[in-house]
Amino acid sequence: MATMDSSSKASGEGPTRLVSVVLPAYDMGRYIGEALGSIAAQTYPHWEVLVIDDVGPKDGTEDIVRTFAGSMKGHRVEFVRHTANQGVSAARNTGIMAARGDYVAFLDPDDLLMPDHLRNAVAMLGGHDGYDVVTGSVESFRNEPGRSWTHKAWLAGWKVQHFPYSLAVYNFIQPSAVVVRRTAVVALGGFDTDPNIQHIEDYDLWIRLSEAGHRFGFMPHITARYRKHAGGATSQEDKFRVLHARLYAKHPDFFREGLRRMMRMAHEGLGHDAALRRGPLMRLLLWIDGLFIRVFKKLGIA
Repeated sequence: MATMDSSSKASGEGPTRLVSVVLPAYDMGRYIGEALGSIAAQTYPHWEVLVIDDVGPKDGTEDIVRTFAGSMKGHRVEFVRHTANQGVSAARNTGIMAARGDYVAFLDPDDLLMPDHLRNAVAMLGGHDGYDVVTGSVESFRNEPGRSWTHKAWLAGWKVQHFPYSLAVYNFIQPSAVVVRRTAVVALGGFDTDPNIQHIEDYDLWIRLSEAGHRFGFMPHITARYRKHAGGATSQEDKFRVLHARLYAKHPDFFREGLRRMMRMAHEGLGHDAALRRGPLMRLLLWIDGLFIRVFKKLGIA
C-alpha cells in the first residue's frame, strides 16, 4: 500500500482535510452517474474521486466518469481500469493507493451519499474524541419499475453502546456510510483480497480495525442511501451463509468473545422477564451461538 501523500493543498489541519472518495466499479454504468452526482452535491468542498473499473463490461462507465471529471473543475477525478479482474477488495485497494487524502470515503457505485455526509464525518474525525472511523445509519431503497420503496434504518442504541462486540451479532455497517483515516487502513494492508471472503470483505475490515484498537464514531442520523436491486451482492443469501462461516473461522476469538458479551448483556438486560428472553434478539444470539459451535467443530477448533 502507498504511504500518505501530505503534499495536497487541501490536505491539512482542521476542516480543510482532503477526503478521497473511492468507488469500485463493475457493470454499474446504469447507476454510477447518480453516485457521482451525490458526491458533487456534498456541502463539504474538499474531495477527490477515484473510480476503479475492475474490467467490467463496456457499459458507459468510463464515459460517465470522464464527463463528470470535465464538469468538476478544481476537483481531482481519476478513472483507473484494471488490466485483469481482481475483485472488489483489490479495486478498493487500488483506490486507496492512488488517494491523496487524509481520509478515505467508500462509496459503492449503486449507492448515494447524503449531502452532509462528508462534512459531518470530517468534523467527527477532526474532533477531540480520537475517532479513526466514522459511520452512521443508511436509508435503503429500491427504485425499479413495479418495485419502489424506501426504508429508513436507524442504528439501535445497543449496537453503538456495545460496539465492537455488537459486530459479533451481524454486520450493521455499510461501506458507503464509512469515512476512515487513511493511515489506519494502510497500516492493515487495506481490504483482504482472499477470494474466499469477497462480498464480505468490508465486515472483515471493520473487525480488523476494531481489533487493532481503532476507534469508531457513530453519526446520529442517516448519512447514505443503500440501493437494493436484483444484481446486488446481498441478494445471494445462500452464498452469504458460507461467507459468514468463513469469516467466523478467520476471527474465532473475536466472535467467541463478542457472542459471550452479547449473551451476557441480553441476559442482564432482560432480567427475569421470560417473554423478553424469548424475544428476537435472544433468538438471534442463540442461533449464532449454534452456528459458531457447528463451524468450530467442523474446523476442529471447538
